[in-house]
Amino acid sequence: MAPTAGAAKSKKPSGSNFAQQNMPAFRPLFTPMAVGSIFLIIGVPFVILGAIVNVATSSIKEVSLEYSELSDCKILSTGAAATCQVTVKVDDDMPAPVYVYYELTSFYQNHRSYVKSYDKSQLLGDVEWTEYTDKNCAQLSLAGDGVTKLHPCGLMANSLFNDKILVSSGQSVSYDGIAWSTDGAKYVQPEGFKFKEDTTIGAACTGACSDAQCASVNYGKGCKRWSCPAGEEGYYGCKEGKSYVYWYPEDSTYQYLYETFPEVVSPIRGVQEQRFQNWMRAAAMPDFRKLHAVIDSDLKAGDEVAFTIEANFDDSIFGGTKSLVLTTTTWFGGKNDFLGSCLAGIGAVCLVFGIGFIGKQLSNPRPLGDLTKLG
Repeated sequence: MAPTAGAAKSKKPSGSNFAQQNMPAFRPLFTPMAVGSIFLIIGVPFVILGAIVNVATSSIKEVSLEYSELSDCKILSTGAAATCQVTVKVDDDMPAPVYVYYELTSFYQNHRSYVKSYDKSQLLGDVEWTEYTDKNCAQLSLAGDGVTKLHPCGLMANSLFNDKILVSSGQSVSYDGIAWSTDGAKYVQPEGFKFKEDTTIGAACTGACSDAQCASVNYGKGCKRWSCPAGEEGYYGCKEGKSYVYWYPEDSTYQYLYETFPEVVSPIRGVQEQRFQNWMRAAAMPDFRKLHAVIDSDLKAGDEVAFTIEANFDDSIFGGTKSLVLTTTTWFGGKNDFLGSCLAGIGAVCLVFGIGFIGKQLSNPRPLGDLTKLG
């Protein structure tokens, strides 16, 4: 019989498997034997992987020295640097490259206010001070005089670890190549910055140069001259015995990074200094290490590595410590005893449960119901 006009349309769904939610599905049944097998499948690879990681990390040689409490290295008053010599004795052969880290404890780089306190546009070379700069650097935006603006501003940049640490025992050492290669694009000198080797002005200019001297090298007013410190060419990335003329935009308005931390940052590098780039990569934990240098020569057991340290970073402010760490690496990376033990421990627990389930089922099987009635 044909439906009458105006009759209500049926809302009954079709009888297809899709409409009736009767699609084929995988419904695993976790019997004791199946559960035991799963534990074994998980446990065996974890134990093997843990053993491999433990073997790899056990071959890493490491030696450290806490120097912050040594009498000669201890900062006695705020703003007063301490200069000292420390020696680290190598206990085992350490093939090159040997990585030199500084280690801080109880310094919370992961604090939310600290991590947010910087202005990305400044790090990319912008010299314009905007409302966003004020917002991003609300905690610290002015230098000690209360007038001059910091560039870069914020807590992160202006708490830079500024202990000057030099390897002084003659080993071949590099202070470059210590930052992530991808970080270079994140840090650009202020727009308009320029520098070149000084072949014109000479010793007539020490520090700030006269307008005439700046004009002689085609630089604007306020250019300055800086000489590469003898014996520290590798540390500052300059050439031995050379001097440089440089110019920063709005120099009277801003205090730039090299002026805030002249001990560890040269004016010709500024924010492109890799020690600074490493510092700006915030650590997740309060106890952390950051790469400082790489020793390119093998160290033998009994060798001594001497360091000349100019301590400027006052650890007493935050109740922490400062240490030097010398370490090697493997294909796995740095030393990590926890990860291998954790993997092996998880694998062992899974094996115990797996053997227990299977053993119980084999020795004292429990009859199961009709599995076809399940699901």
